Amino acid sequence: MAVFRYYQIVREHVLQLIQSGALAPGSQLPSERTLCNELDLNRNTVRHALQLLQREGRIFRLERRGWYVSTRRLVYNPARHVNFARLAATQGFEARWTTTDNGVVEITPDMPEDGGFVQGAMVYEMENEFYLDNQKVAYVVSHLHAGRLKDIVPKTVSRALTQVVQEEYGISLLQRRLLIRPVLLHKQVTDMLGLSHGTPGLYVRRVKTDEDGAVLSLEQEYWRYDAIELRVDAE
Repeated sequence: MAVFRYYQIVREHVLQLIQSGALAPGSQLPSERTLCNELDLNRNTVRHALQLLQREGRIFRLERRGWYVSTRRLVYNPARHVNFARLAATQGFEARWTTTDNGVVEITPDMPEDGGFVQGAMVYEMENEFYLDNQKVAYVVSHLHAGRLKDIVPKTVSRALTQVVQEEYGISLLQRRLLIRPVLLHKQVTDMLGLSHGTPGLYVRRVKTDEDGAVLSLEQEYWRYDAIELRVDAE
């Protein structure tokens, strides 16, 4: 005989609201207090049910703002060069990004540059926040060869990095090394994305070189785990 658990009431109630269209993708759920009153259940039970739905990818939580219905995921092949705006447009998303120029920095031993630049190299440091349909979905830190890609950061404000390198510097970037791993997002990232500290996410690190194998770019992407779906086609 199946054991009935009260959190299932909350889970089924929220799923019904989503499936009926009463809660559209990206819309905010009723507050935890409202759900407690409507369903006559305590806060712990409601919170447990919402956390289960979060782990299933049905909803997500923004720090100090509440719970929201998950939107469609962006599907992409991480093994290929990605023009974020173009890829998003082909899937019906409206994409944009912000760019922060941190100037020239020196690669130091405490920087996670495995497989990328050697210690002591001088690079531009650039930060981006990616948006899909006006929701933050990723935070990206890029290090770019300061000697070979002079004054590149301002040029990437409205164009993809790979596109700028090709058009402005005549270099075809080649993706040489790729690392993907699930992580618990650290505080800097969760603050950027408006998430709770320790929220699960996906970390993607790319090392890109010129045709001779010289490293020109190292990009570290931190994605909301419910925002993307990675697909790699077998050849």
